[in-house]
Amino acid sequence: MNPLLDHMITIMAFILIGLAVIPLLLVALGALASYFDLGIAGPILAVAVRLVTLQWISGGVVNVLAGLALAALGIWAVLHFDPLLHRILSAALVPFGLWRIFRGVAVLRQWTKTDAP
Repeated sequence: MNPLLDHMITIMAFILIGLAVIPLLLVALGALASYFDLGIAGPILAVAVRLVTLQWISGGVVNVLAGLALAALGIWAVLHFDPLLHRILSAALVPFGLWRIFRGVAVLRQWTKTDAP
């Protein structure tokens, strides 16, 4: 495989892991600072709110993209596989893909309805 592609996949994995973990660590750090009545607790929690919002948006986008990929893979497999059982199992991917698209769009619509903090 192409080494550049390997690095891109690794970088994307680290970005997704960071989007999942960093907001939670900041919330814990903010709670700890609030417990000790430190003045930095407010700004830490404000940054955590922004990162959780970014996490919410990226989750919606990932759901939409994964849903598109699942539905496209199901359609492609139905058109290219010969045994009937393989076609039926491949066709099962399409509703799951549409479901993920629906969930992703619902998350993104909910984000646009809420007021920015």
